[in-house]
Order: sequence, then structure tokens, then C-alpha cells
Amino acid sequence: NSHKYAKGIPVLLGLLKTGVIKNDKSKEGIIRALAVKEAKGFATPVLINEYKNTAKDKQLLRWIIGNTVSIVATDNSMNDIINIIQDKTNGISRQMFVSALSNMASDKIEDVLISFLNDDEVASHAIEALSKMNSNKALPEIQKLLNHSKPLIRKEARKALKKLGKSII
Repeated sequence: NSHKYAKGIPVLLGLLKTGVIKNDKSKEGIIRALAVKEAKGFATPVLINEYKNTAKDKQLLRWIIGNTVSIVATDNSMNDIINIIQDKTNGISRQMFVSALSNMASDKIEDVLISFLNDDEVASHAIEALSKMNSNKALPEIQKLLNHSKPLIRKEARKALKKLGKSII
């Protein structure tokens, strides 16, 4: 029952906010448990705070936080998410934050995602997000990635162009 689950979300958020959970595996379980529509909106600030307080060398835990944020984020957290992605010292943990942007309604998002097409660590996620948003503006930039040195980026570019209805030359 989703109503009963919703009652547990403040408890899970409280465990993160208070910092009583020190074990990374326990934190991971709590963070994954928050990846539900019932946590949408109000979990994001707590998760972003947890992300900022997690050591940068804990890339997997930080990526998991980003994954949960990609499910629960709302437009209110857009600027925090963009700041996380723009900080390249956050490494690959930025990937799912890029995905989170595709669920937001802002004229700014499309341009921000296009700017990340030149960042190899997050380009495949930016392509996917732009494809999900049906971005025609990104088409020329995505087409340039068909010859990228990384196979994953080439693959995502081909998939996006196919979805956007553009033939691959």
C-alpha cells in the first residue's frame, strides 16, 4: 500500500538528516528505498545534502544518490543539480544528476544539457536526456557525436537520432 509506504519516507529522511547512519551499505539501502514517487519533491534537498557530505572518493554511493535524485527531483532543485554536474571533481557520480534534468520543465535545461555533450563522463546521459525531451535543438550536436572516440557515446547518439526521427548519415 503506497499510503503506508509514504508514512515511512519521513523516517528514512530523518535517518539521513540526523547522520546516525554511518555505514555506507545502510545509507545505500535507505537512499535506494527513497527512489519512489511518494518521495518526489521533499526528499531531494536531503539527498543533495547527503551527496555534498559524502566524500568524493565514494563514487558509487554518490552515483546511487544521483540515481534516486533522478527519480524524485522536481524543478525546485534544478539549480542545485546543475551546480553538482558542472563541478567536474564530482566525476562519474554526476551522470544520474544529468538524467534528472530531463524530468524538469525549464527553457534553461535544454541548453544546459547540450553544453554537457562535450563532457565525456556525462555525454551519454546528456544525449539520453535530450532524446527523452525530444530536443530538436540538440540534433546538430548529437550528430557530431556519431564519430566520437567512445563507443557508448556513439551508440547513444545513434539511438537518440533514431528516436528523434533523423536518419543517420
